[in-house]
Amino acid sequence: MSGVSILTPIKGKGDRLMSTFFVAAAVFAFASSALAGEAEELTAIVVAPIHDALIVRADDGKDHVEYDLLAVNVFPEPVTLTRITVLDPAGRELTHIEGNTLAAATQPLFSRTASPVVPASGAVAVEIDLILPPDTVPPHLSHKIAYALAPHSELTPMIGRMEVDAPDVAIDRRPAMSIQPPVRGEGWIISSGCCEPNIHRDLRVAIDGIRIETPETFAIDFAKMKNGRIFDGNGSKNEQHYAFGQDVLAVADGTVVSIQDGKPETPPNVAMKPDRKEDYGGNHVMLRIAPHVYAMYLHLHPGSLRVKVGDRVKAGMPLAEIGNTGPSLGPHLHFGLSDKPDLYAGRSLPFVFDAFTKAGMIDFGASQADKVIMVPDSRHMRSAYPLYGSVLNYR
Repeated sequence: MSGVSILTPIKGKGDRLMSTFFVAAAVFAFASSALAGEAEELTAIVVAPIHDALIVRADDGKDHVEYDLLAVNVFPEPVTLTRITVLDPAGRELTHIEGNTLAAATQPLFSRTASPVVPASGAVAVEIDLILPPDTVPPHLSHKIAYALAPHSELTPMIGRMEVDAPDVAIDRRPAMSIQPPVRGEGWIISSGCCEPNIHRDLRVAIDGIRIETPETFAIDFAKMKNGRIFDGNGSKNEQHYAFGQDVLAVADGTVVSIQDGKPETPPNVAMKPDRKEDYGGNHVMLRIAPHVYAMYLHLHPGSLRVKVGDRVKAGMPLAEIGNTGPSLGPHLHFGLSDKPDLYAGRSLPFVFDAFTKAGMIDFGASQADKVIMVPDSRHMRSAYPLYGSVLNYR
């Protein structure tokens, strides 16, 4: 299907006259409806939540409320988001996002290109990480989304105010599931995870043409550190990485519902190009640990799986070993909970580990490939989710 939007500026004199005519007609219709008592404001964007917000108690002692807002630009020119204000049911401001923080949290739905600009006739998702004191999360949230058009835009006179009152976001108040850790030992780095923008928090996919899903919001990548490094030597071999070959453990009693083995290992820092859908997670194990709750372990070492579909497992039981299979750039464990035994169609669920010691936080800006800089912050934690960048010790 081809054609030209009635609002698209055209260079030809006659076409521009027609464009102006249609804009005038639209404004006249709007004014007529206002006189009839049906006044509604024209806006350049439409904003709605992708799904209900989820809550997790994190290792900073705060409750993190996680959800995405979908912003669709209906105009034929870019729109820039300038500020998002989150309000409680009484209209009190809980937080606001603007500047570099808003830019980092705003991305196209599948690409990770961060920018507050919503392309012409395009859409973006805005990641909201609302951080509140424990047990103070309200039953629902509302928003004000401020935006701007290009300077001297011909469409500016159509807009009454450059702000949208977005629909409410409901809060899913089910408590995060408490589980045991999937690894043991010291020096485990949360190299991807909630709640700042990163490869897991940013992932959104379309399912069946009817919904957008967030399959990795709370999923964690575990890498392992010793003496400020994650590998011996130059790290060019999987065996040099401290995470490689480490046991992965059942986080709760459950039943094995899916396995995949035989996917080959790839060298570190060599991007593997998947040929099939099944290649993306590499070798895996999936456990059903509660109704509609599945634990997922990805990128496992080929030939290391110790379970088969239908096996009953106990919490703490070894399932396999960490490897570097699928599109992985280095040995690590990808772990998460989902409401479906599916890498794509399921929604990522929040969880907390029953007990661990937080050794510190990684300074990603100062760290290099062969030198990891940790800011010490030793604390014993119970029933907490480890945030992106945390370094953990498990007994």
